[in-house]
Amino acid sequence: MLLMRRVGLFRYHSNPDICRNRLKLFSQLNPDIEVYGLYGGKEEDFSFYDAYLKDFLGGNYCLRDKTYIWKWKNGDLSIREWYKNYGKHKKFDVVHILEWDLVIMGKLDELYSHIPPDSLGVTGLTPLVSIEKEWFWTRDTKQKAEWKVLKEHVRKFNGFSGPYFASVAPGLSIPRSFLEQYSEMPVPDLCNDELRLPLYAKALDFEIYDTGFFKKWFSKTEKQYFNCNEFAIKEKKLLKELKKKKGRRVFHPFREELNMELISK
Repeated sequence: MLLMRRVGLFRYHSNPDICRNRLKLFSQLNPDIEVYGLYGGKEEDFSFYDAYLKDFLGGNYCLRDKTYIWKWKNGDLSIREWYKNYGKHKKFDVVHILEWDLVIMGKLDELYSHIPPDSLGVTGLTPLVSIEKEWFWTRDTKQKAEWKVLKEHVRKFNGFSGPYFASVAPGLSIPRSFLEQYSEMPVPDLCNDELRLPLYAKALDFEIYDTGFFKKWFSKTEKQYFNCNEFAIKEKKLLKELKKKKGRRVFHPFREELNMELISK
């Protein structure tokens, strides 16, 4: 049985010292995994980041001619562009998306061991019907209208009409086989990546597995460990989990430098 070739794609746009800290931590835990950069900050600053992070990256790609909002809500389309213009020339079977404010305290082989090589790993996977009345991306009038148009576009192009799923963006695991197809088809930048990626995965007949990093939607307890609502994770919570034999190993968003000595204790 051939081993799966995993690579990391580090998505970032600012905070150079935190980025360097996060990459150093990842390389210590996953020394055999090549990491590439996907820069979404100000284009004029790219050369600085490219030089500052070069010791930890096998290559660095800069998104150009896109607004900040576009880059923020279209992670899947950013990855798609990286693959079309850069990643397709690299050797890998699966790419793991490493966000600058995502802390991964473990080996990818173990954290993603339940996800087959040709399947997608997404975080917080849930039937859309269970959250659509509460979730901004399907509750807001403008977003709801975009979702309707996107569903119709996919129905006409792929013949897919559900069921639909929701997710949260951090922690993605994407097989090359999906990117090969996704990069060659028309994908409008409607809605956001958390809706669009599960939609196209299902439309292209790919299996989707939950990463398990995000345990429960709309939970006050859950947001202390993992959320996408700007609720910063506290270091003491993170360290407490790491001391547990079966504690959490993935946290988001954490926007501080981690003390390597504290982690190793």
